[in-house]
Amino acid sequence: MSSTYIDSSVRLPNIHALGFVGQSRLADEAMCRSAINQFLAQQNSIAGRIVCGLCSIAPGGDLIFAESCLDLGIPLRLLLPLRPDRFLSDCAAPERSRFERVIDGAITVEIVGTEQSSDSGERRYECGLQTVQQCQHLLAVWNGKPTSGLGGVSDIIEFAGQMRRPVVWIDSETGVVQSIPQQRKLDQGPEDELSFLNHLPGNKAACESDDPVALGKQWLAKLDANAAQLAPQVRRLAAVPIVCTALAAFVSGAAQGRHVSGLWIAAGALLGLTASLLPAALKLGKRQSLWVRIRTAAEVTRSILALWDTPVRYQVVGPEILPELNSMIRSLDFLKAQAGRTATIQVAQFKDAYIESRLLDQVKYFSRQSKHSAQMGRRYRLVSKICVVSAILLSIWAFAGRSAFIASHMDSAGPWLPLLASALFQIATIAGALLVVNECERRERRYREIHRSLADWQVELRAFHTWPPVIEVVSKIERALLVELLEWRSLLQNMKMPRN
Repeated sequence: MSSTYIDSSVRLPNIHALGFVGQSRLADEAMCRSAINQFLAQQNSIAGRIVCGLCSIAPGGDLIFAESCLDLGIPLRLLLPLRPDRFLSDCAAPERSRFERVIDGAITVEIVGTEQSSDSGERRYECGLQTVQQCQHLLAVWNGKPTSGLGGVSDIIEFAGQMRRPVVWIDSETGVVQSIPQQRKLDQGPEDELSFLNHLPGNKAACESDDPVALGKQWLAKLDANAAQLAPQVRRLAAVPIVCTALAAFVSGAAQGRHVSGLWIAAGALLGLTASLLPAALKLGKRQSLWVRIRTAAEVTRSILALWDTPVRYQVVGPEILPELNSMIRSLDFLKAQAGRTATIQVAQFKDAYIESRLLDQVKYFSRQSKHSAQMGRRYRLVSKICVVSAILLSIWAFAGRSAFIASHMDSAGPWLPLLASALFQIATIAGALLVVNECERRERRYREIHRSLADWQVELRAFHTWPPVIEVVSKIERALLVELLEWRSLLQNMKMPRN
C-alpha cells in the first residue's frame, strides 16, 4: 500500500445481537429481573463489541428485558406484531406507560408479519422466529415446561437449537442459569472478516465522527481507496506471466540452428522459469483475493448506503449470500438504526437523491464500461489478426519464394524472416490470451444488458410517488447491481490461483 496511508480510525463497531424470549407470567418478577440485569451487565462488560438487545414486547419477561436494556444503556431493537399505535391500544392501562417508554427508547421498531392476521399466536410466533434469525445469542426466561399454543417459549427455544444459536436459560421459578451450547460458534468467520476490514489502512484526511451517517460514508471511502490500490496492479501484473511465457517460446525456437544456441536456450529457459515463478513472487493470488474481498465489501456497503433513508429495514443481500460479511452488514444496519429514529425524508426527496447520486452514476458507469470493453476487444482482435496475416505472408515469402528478387534479398534478410514470423505469431497469441483473460466480449454484453435495465427502471422510478413501488424498484436495481458483483466475484475466486 502507498505510504500516504496509515492505520485507520474509521472502523465499524462489532455488534453482538442478543435476542430474548420469555414467559408472560412469572412466579417471581423481582428474581427474574435481577437475573436478567446481571446477565446483561456481564455481556455488556465484554470489551471489543457493542451488545444490542432484540426482542418483542409483551407483559412479563419481554417487558422486563426491554426495560433492563434501556436502564443499562444497551441499544434495543423491537420486533412488534402490530404497529405501535395499534399495539398500545390493546395494552392494559397499568402497563401502557411502560410499553410507551420502551417503544420510545428503542433504536428501531420493526413490524413483523402481516397485520391482517387475526391470530395473535401466529404473530407472536413470527416475532419469535425473527428474533432467533437475527440474533447471535438467545436469552430465555422459562420454567422448563411445554407451552400450549403456537409461539410459546418452548417452540422458540427448539427453533434456536435447530438454527444452532447458543441459548442461556434462566429458570423463571428457581433462578438457576444454565447454558445450552450449540455445535458451532455463530459468526466466528464473519467477525474475523470485519476485523480484517477494520484494520485496513485509511486515508489521513478521514475525520473522526460519532455521526452514523458520516461513519458509513467514511467506511465506504476507505474500502474504495484500498480496492483502487489493488485493482490496477492485479490487472497489470496478471499479463506479465503471459508475456514471459510467449517470450520463452519465441527465444527457445529462435535458438534452433544458431551458433549461439546455448545462450538463446538458456535465455528461453530463464524466461520460462520466470513465467512459472512470477505469480508466486508477485503474490498475484493474494492480491486477487484481497481485491475481491475488499471490493465485495465496498459494493455491499454502497448498496446499504443507497437505501439508508428508506423508512423500513431492508437487506438486499443477507448472510445466506455473503456469510463472511454478516458482521459488517449487522454493524451498518445498527448505524442506520441509530440514525433512523431522528431522520425523516419524503419519498420525493429520497427518489430524487437516489436517481442523482446512485442510479445515473451507475447508468454512466455501465455505459462507459461497455464501450471500454468493446474498444479493448477490438484492439486485441485487430492486433491478433494483423500479426497472424503478417506472419503467414512472411512464412510464404521465406519458404516458398524462388524469384530473382527474393533470391537477391535472402542472403541478408532470409535468416531473420522465420524468426520475425515466429515473433508475430507469439504477439498474436498474447493478444488472444489477453482477450480471454479480460473477458472483453462477455463483459461488453453483460454491461449492455445492465445498462438497458437501469434505463428502464429509471423511467419507472420517476413515475412512482409512494414508498412501496419506489422501494420495490430500488430493490430491483440494487439486486441487479449485486448480482453483477457476485458474478465476477465467483469468476475471480474460481480461477486456479492461490487464495489468501
